[in-house]
Amino acid sequence: MKRKIYLILALMVVAITSLKAATKETETDKNEVEIDLNSDTMTSTDGVNVRYGALKLKAFEVKVNREQNRAYVPGEFFLEVDEPTGKLKLDSSNGEFDMDGNTGYFGESFGYLEVGQVTGAEKPNDRIYFGGNKTEYLNGKTYLRNGWFTTDPKIIQTRNPMQVGYHLQSDTIVIEPDKQVTFKNTNLFIGNNDVIPFSLPWYRFNIRQGSEVPLFPSWGTDTDYGWYITSGVLWGDKDSKFKGGIAPKFGDRIGLLIGRMENWYDLGKYGKGQLNINDWLIDKKAGADDVERNFDRWDFNYNHNYSGENGYLNANYKNATYNMIPTLDDAIDKYFFGRGNANPANGWKYIDGVPDKGGNIGFYQLDTELINLGENKDVTLKAKLNLVSDKKVYGVMVADQLDDMDYGSSTDYDLTSDVSLKKENDRYSMGAYYNYLDDMDPGSTKADLQSRAENFGFNFNDKKYKINISYDDKTGDKYRELNSWERDPNFSKLDNEGYYGIKFDYTPWTVAEYNIYDSKDLKTSLGEYRLYGDIDYKVGYDYTEVEQELNLQDDPFRKKALLDGSLGKTRNLRDVEYNRYENIIYNKTSENRAYIDFMYDTLKLTLAGGNTKEEIWDREGIYSKSAWDRDSYKIYINDSNFYEVGLSDEKISLSNLGDLELYGNVRFDQYDKGYNQLTEKEISTSDESTRLRAGFTHDITLIDNTENKDRTTDLTLSNRLTYMYQDYSYSSDSEMTKEIRMRHKENVHDVSDKVIFDLGNTQTVYTIDYKNIKRASNDDKKGEVLNQKLDFLIDEKNTFGLEYSSDKRYTDKNMLDENHNDLTFENYGANYRYGNNKFYYKNRRIDSSIWEIQDVENAEEKIKENVYGYTYDFGKDKLNLEYIEGKDKRKEADSQVIDTKNHTYSASYLVGGDVEHAYRASYEDYKNEGAWNPALSNYNSDVIYLSYSYKDKRFTDQELVSYAASEYKKTPDQLSQLEIDRIRQVLQDRENSRARTFNLNRIVDDRTYFGDYKRGFYSSLMMQRNDERYEQTGDYLKSLEELEARLFYSYNRIGLGYIYNQKSNFSDYSNPIKWNDTEKEHEFSLNAKVGKPSEGWRTKAYVKFYDQLSGQGDNGRSTFDGFGVEVGKEFGYYEWAIAYERDYSYRTKDYEWSMAVQFKLLTFPDSNIFGLGASTDKDKKTSPETYLFDGIKIDDLED
Repeated sequence: MKRKIYLILALMVVAITSLKAATKETETDKNEVEIDLNSDTMTSTDGVNVRYGALKLKAFEVKVNREQNRAYVPGEFFLEVDEPTGKLKLDSSNGEFDMDGNTGYFGESFGYLEVGQVTGAEKPNDRIYFGGNKTEYLNGKTYLRNGWFTTDPKIIQTRNPMQVGYHLQSDTIVIEPDKQVTFKNTNLFIGNNDVIPFSLPWYRFNIRQGSEVPLFPSWGTDTDYGWYITSGVLWGDKDSKFKGGIAPKFGDRIGLLIGRMENWYDLGKYGKGQLNINDWLIDKKAGADDVERNFDRWDFNYNHNYSGENGYLNANYKNATYNMIPTLDDAIDKYFFGRGNANPANGWKYIDGVPDKGGNIGFYQLDTELINLGENKDVTLKAKLNLVSDKKVYGVMVADQLDDMDYGSSTDYDLTSDVSLKKENDRYSMGAYYNYLDDMDPGSTKADLQSRAENFGFNFNDKKYKINISYDDKTGDKYRELNSWERDPNFSKLDNEGYYGIKFDYTPWTVAEYNIYDSKDLKTSLGEYRLYGDIDYKVGYDYTEVEQELNLQDDPFRKKALLDGSLGKTRNLRDVEYNRYENIIYNKTSENRAYIDFMYDTLKLTLAGGNTKEEIWDREGIYSKSAWDRDSYKIYINDSNFYEVGLSDEKISLSNLGDLELYGNVRFDQYDKGYNQLTEKEISTSDESTRLRAGFTHDITLIDNTENKDRTTDLTLSNRLTYMYQDYSYSSDSEMTKEIRMRHKENVHDVSDKVIFDLGNTQTVYTIDYKNIKRASNDDKKGEVLNQKLDFLIDEKNTFGLEYSSDKRYTDKNMLDENHNDLTFENYGANYRYGNNKFYYKNRRIDSSIWEIQDVENAEEKIKENVYGYTYDFGKDKLNLEYIEGKDKRKEADSQVIDTKNHTYSASYLVGGDVEHAYRASYEDYKNEGAWNPALSNYNSDVIYLSYSYKDKRFTDQELVSYAASEYKKTPDQLSQLEIDRIRQVLQDRENSRARTFNLNRIVDDRTYFGDYKRGFYSSLMMQRNDERYEQTGDYLKSLEELEARLFYSYNRIGLGYIYNQKSNFSDYSNPIKWNDTEKEHEFSLNAKVGKPSEGWRTKAYVKFYDQLSGQGDNGRSTFDGFGVEVGKEFGYYEWAIAYERDYSYRTKDYEWSMAVQFKLLTFPDSNIFGLGASTDKDKKTSPETYLFDGIKIDDLED
């Protein structure tokens, strides 16, 4: 309601202060206009239209007295202003004001202001009406003498407040811009009857935009606060650089609070900021036994925003107690409020058995890019922060939100910090950066390739002397994507516990590959200097360090298939792991290297020296030991001092035979430390190695007819050949052997070739790379890598490509000491694009062989994946069809211990544009068998997922102009088309921007923000059927392990949402006899208006039902539900409604209800004027309740 008064104020101020400027521009019709230059008077029989910005004025006579510096508008005049909130009109007479705009007087006036876009009111109740016998403007304040106010639209017909449903009549209404409006000696009239036996001596509204300080006593009832009352004051005015307000609040069950405190400042070109405080409990009243009401309580919010010539800065900080954050308050009840909590094992703090809600958590957000900083305006600062003060508590919120996530959707809750500082000018450049990542839901999306990271670095570049220094320090882990044969909702679902013992409930897309994936890299180049003649030299120093630790977690499915079987059990513990193929489980290497380069034309001579430290834990050939058991790996330590000599020529011209690049390098290492495998101790050594590395690159153009003017078509053929050779030699006069020292050194032959053939518009590109790798320790083959690719670029729209790659690994760590191909990766595929059509096929194969390995049985495992896909792009529309087949077969001890066949069929179709349709369907089939564990097949299931969404993102020009005017603080006629287009993009991207902020409200499905779109619809259905149960019953619905349905709809005056989820399983999958329904959940919300606006019915309701079918939960009950409904009937300009709410209270361990009859004006549909009702307390005692400017609010669908 405060906004309606603010808009009245805007009318008065604009009208009075703009009239002088308005007279500068006139638009005359054909009517007669008389201008008397002697008396500075202008008259018109039909009126003169004057426009100034958003102000339109029609006057019949205007007179100016220059000596008195005053202007007069005798008789009638009409004002109209297009405000961002709507149209404002005023009819008045006999205006008088000074030319400076400090004082002014109007005669009798009548006007209205459209407020529907602000309050959400519908026509015809989207206006407020006002008038008065006299209006005065003095010293920045507007006084309405004998003024009246109403929202009854009938006033348009009568123009007499005594002939409408109601109006407020005041002796004086004082309007203070951007602050408040005060009514003095006010009476309420129903028709022409004064219904209050006395005049209300004083009443005040808050009209400060964004302010929430109540300026007149309001009261109501709340479960936590009891009966409460609050009122406050404001300070500062519209021109103040510092302004704010405070409203104390008292609750008879909780004590004294600062209900609202505001401190706002305006630093001009340095930006604006606000510090707001809500419900800060400063004096507790509750008794000692009322633990929950004695918890601390506050909500502090600070923000600072800047936008100007130096870029932008948006900073936000929020600190609140747990009970002031709705989603955290609900999560605490869900996970920690229950029986037997006197000595909880979950780690959460309890006070007398009640989970602590008085702790606090801070949320930090920063988005800035500041440019042209510093004395020379050459500094740029960029930063994006999204952090919390207590990530364990934040993890509770994340767990609750993940539990509510749709099967087909994905989300990412990352704590991040990205900061960079750069200074660059013509002389030099320098910069530094810092990156931080803590993924609260690792693996929840395919893009999650790290769960934690902390990186920082700096660089310096002297452009004149070519001095360069850079340093990068990266710490964190590394994740890899789960393959199609690995990802199964029955097995790969996360079973690890998060913070406070809460289990994460989602099937990840990625899993940890390395627990440690760190590196340090320092590079220095101390400039280029002239040595002699045309010979230059450069001196530098480099330091590198790499540390990696492999993640050895078990694959839940392989563990069940290979270790938990009733008919057999493997001794090969390593092959149960996700990352079983990796031999090196830990590696730490560092190197210091100083060098000097001598350069002449394209020739370069390099002299370098330094030292290297290397520690490797290798488990090659070891499969029977537990992870990280000391016998599960061998340690290799190689510490050496080295020097090297290198010579290269970047370009040797061979005339018609092309260009050649040559390089060669010899490195000598003197080792002084190693590791004795028998004594398991570090030892001093004296052994040496020499590494020879050489190679060349040859470029040649074999055919090129572009210079032939008589050619019929363009024809070119070029070739690029690259070869690299590396070889080690070794000598030792100590106990260190070549087999140990050279175990991880490689002799390599690497050759690659690229052929490009152009014929007309068609280009053919063929690339091949072949690498042959041998162990430097014994010259046995270690690996063989082949990559081939053939691309036909027919034209801009048509392409065809083929690719093939293989990677073979060999090992001699077996009981026969024979070199054996134990692992092979093979990939091939094809893609074809024809116009907007794209067809693709991919094949992956992994063959692994466990052969003659000590303490384990021989095993062969073959993995195969086929991917067939088709996409069709046409403008904003896209069709995608894909089929993925993943198979895994393992044979061990003459038994087929793993036989996995996973199939995924998916189709999606997007009709883009302002009206968007998105269709998606998938069928996933998961089949597993194993000779050692027959129960594997009891988990077999298939999943059907269907979804459809519809979004109408169209906005009328009027809506876009309104939003843009509000955003850019401009009048509609001052807006550029670019600004209007930008607002359109902001509205379309609103849901994306929401995902980048903390969600501190109660959980609502991401797709249901009624009001984001004019029309929206979303529905999804997921059904996971258990095969074994289906064979038993033959009934599809009775065989569902999980059924989830979601429906959300909004159109004009109707919005609804519904979620249903049911889970079932076998009580014992090894003996699948008893089938249990374990959980069943319903959530429903409705917000509907039926009938003609101002005469219809309004309904708002929610129902939530959760049944723990397997038994009572820790909270002391088996059923959690809540119900709320509000039904209102509109009567022209007002509404009577009845509201009822019933919810379970964790405090009383029982249901509590409240009910009220409520009254509101339809011009302000979200604000109750008053209400009368009743509620129950902890003793089940029913008490009457009254509400003033408050009432029972029925929330939308929540969790």
